[in-house]
Amino acid sequence: MVSQQEFRQAMAALPAAVNVITTHGPSGCHGMTATAVCSVSDDPASLLVCINRSARMHDVLVENGRFCVNVLAAGQDGVSGTFSARGLTIDERLAQAGDIVLLEGDMPALAEAQVALPCRVEQVIEAGTHTIFIGHVEQVVPGRGQGALAYYGRDYHHLTQREQAA
Repeated sequence: MVSQQEFRQAMAALPAAVNVITTHGPSGCHGMTATAVCSVSDDPASLLVCINRSARMHDVLVENGRFCVNVLAAGQDGVSGTFSARGLTIDERLAQAGDIVLLEGDMPALAEAQVALPCRVEQVIEAGTHTIFIGHVEQVVPGRGQGALAYYGRDYHHLTQREQAA
């Protein structure tokens, strides 16, 4: 049996994109940082997010049935920290995140992210301590951010595209 400590150490060796997940709907607005995000299919366009059932975001997302994946850009370490900090309200988090774009249904998207992907929940799967939310991507909203923010070895790393020789 693999211990929780061993597993966490192994996952520190797995680079992951850093995202801010937002939601808005009947249960209000909320947002959190997440690295457990990946594409599922391009036909139909869908992706998944994994959220711990003990997180405040979990029940809000279940009731709202919609979420937006904001793929953070290089240099948005502070935004990631803000959305993972305990004790901040969603209004405080959004105020510290820079420009906000309100998508359909007042879904907040981060203008400085690389891209925002608003989704409607299509399937919910319980797995261990987490819930996997599979969402149908409703829109692709390009942001102003460049490069990517990755998390590896318990630290942030900025990835930029290599400039191509002319």
